[in-house]
Amino acid sequence: MRNLFADMHFLHPELLYAFFLLLIPLIVHLFRLRRFQKEDFTNVKFLKKVIQETRKSSRLKKFLVLFSRMLLLACIIIAFAQPYIPHGPASSREPKRLVFLDNSFSMQAPLNDVTLLKNSLNRLYESLGENLQFDLFTNDREYFNLSASQLKKELQNVNFTQERYDFRQLRLKAENYFRKYPNSKKEFILISDFQQNLEIPTELPKDSISYTFLAQTPGDFFNSSIDTAYIASSDPESINLKFGLSASGNSEEDFAVSVYDGDRLLGRNTVNFSEEQNTEIQFRLQNEKINNGIIKIEDSGLLYDNRLFFNIGEKQPVKVVVISDAPASFLEKIYTKPEFEISVFSPTRIDFNQLNSANLVILSEVENISASLLNNLKNIHKSGTSLIIIPPEKAENYASLLNNLGFPDFGEIVPADKLITEIEFDHPLLSDVFEDRVENFEYPKVSKSFPFNSGNPVLRFADGSPFLSANNNVFIFTAPLNRENSNFLNSPLVVPVFYSIGLQSFKTNDLYYLSNTQNNIDIPVKIENDHVLHLVKNDLDLIPQQQNFSNKLEILIPSENLPAGNYKLINNENETGTLSFNYGREESKLKYASLQNLKNARVKKDINDYFSAAIASSHITLLWKWFVIFALIFLAIEMLLLKFLK
Repeated sequence: MRNLFADMHFLHPELLYAFFLLLIPLIVHLFRLRRFQKEDFTNVKFLKKVIQETRKSSRLKKFLVLFSRMLLLACIIIAFAQPYIPHGPASSREPKRLVFLDNSFSMQAPLNDVTLLKNSLNRLYESLGENLQFDLFTNDREYFNLSASQLKKELQNVNFTQERYDFRQLRLKAENYFRKYPNSKKEFILISDFQQNLEIPTELPKDSISYTFLAQTPGDFFNSSIDTAYIASSDPESINLKFGLSASGNSEEDFAVSVYDGDRLLGRNTVNFSEEQNTEIQFRLQNEKINNGIIKIEDSGLLYDNRLFFNIGEKQPVKVVVISDAPASFLEKIYTKPEFEISVFSPTRIDFNQLNSANLVILSEVENISASLLNNLKNIHKSGTSLIIIPPEKAENYASLLNNLGFPDFGEIVPADKLITEIEFDHPLLSDVFEDRVENFEYPKVSKSFPFNSGNPVLRFADGSPFLSANNNVFIFTAPLNRENSNFLNSPLVVPVFYSIGLQSFKTNDLYYLSNTQNNIDIPVKIENDHVLHLVKNDLDLIPQQQNFSNKLEILIPSENLPAGNYKLINNENETGTLSFNYGREESKLKYASLQNLKNARVKKDINDYFSAAIASSHITLLWKWFVIFALIFLAIEMLLLKFLK
């Protein structure tokens, strides 16, 4: 018995301070807080006998009840402190285990007719019990301070997620967790397929945390992935839709690929990975609106990358408003239907409703800018409208506008011939315009220009000064473009420059967005002040962060675990469009890390074998149940004493 108590340890020794509660029944019994009632007797001899016997039996009963009650409380306190007897010196410290269970999409790989994740969950479920408890976390949830039965219940709800950690983040999370248990034996167990994107170092730090890698290896399988989708070309009748696919290896098998709009089949084709692991497949479809586009492929590998959601909305024309003192025939020839919708106004007869709803406003050599026009130009630029400023020879009235747009004044015009010789091919405006970098061409020229040096030059004069400068959706020419001053309108540069500005002025929605990245999306819809735009997919209803402008609504979709699919845009119970979201394809690469030469860590495979060995090596005999039984026994003794001992 002496050795038993000498070897006893407690999981929660701080609860032993509750032994001070034993003073309460002791004080109650010692001070005899019970009040006695006076009773008259006629026979004094008989009275003395009764008093003697009563006091003797009462004192014995009180001490027996006192001891049983104190032992009852002591057993309860010890039971809550969870006593145990360690077997061997290795268990002299309480083992604290933290388990990371990888539930990223790569754990969908098959193993024995189930996924790696399901197999891992089954093994953990079998290992959990009275002699093995641990805290667990996944890529998206924590399961801390749960009993074995509670954790078993929670494990049944673990599902796949696109969120994932790298090893540095896992290590920091483990270090923060174990800080709460400074005197414990710290064991960090990682259960994963350990892809290379975890970035596991070849040597782990030698510290108080022991690392164990339980590598889950899938069976033989072939995985194909639908990675990208884009419109290669289009005309009024049809669109050429291309999809990029990749595979984890080579296969002689032909895989069927189908394109749907909801349940309606739009096209079907086959793809083969016998020679290349990366390929493209194309579908020529009718040029029509596709709200619920989805492309599917079937294979024996991962499931999440077999579907790619997309949508093709109705093409909206770019609204262009030109304000000019002279006819703007060259602009009307560039901005034609159906891509553009152009309106030309003189400075004195402007339709401000059209101006405020425009995507691009061109101020073409207007000498006098009225106060109302100036205020409207400031406001529409703040809302995201693009501006092109072509100055007249007398540009004194432009100082206020330029200053509000973040530019300096034009200054005095300089009469000097200049050639436009340099093209900034890497500028975002021109990066996708030219197939080849043309060095020698017939350089356009100007006779007069302003000494303007601000913004990011797109076109330059021979002396390096800017001819066209851009910044924050404002495009400024530094010389008048009328034919008396310049032959730029006859240059082959005029069409690609103005056309590219026009296209970039209206941000069309992509075919789809990745849900693990932050997305700023412009929706061409007007929202009433007391309404908000909803994203709806089946029973999921989201209200994204949004900002209302005069000609559009800008919504912000943060980087979060948004389920893949096609989402309806609902404005005041009316459907106004569709947005599609897909999971990133990082988990489809299936390149596994080599753990053979990993230093300062143990590498195992079988989850059950590892935990069985862990229990055996640090086996402890739990005693709390015995103390609960003792507490019940002493409770029964106390009740019997109170009832039968007189």
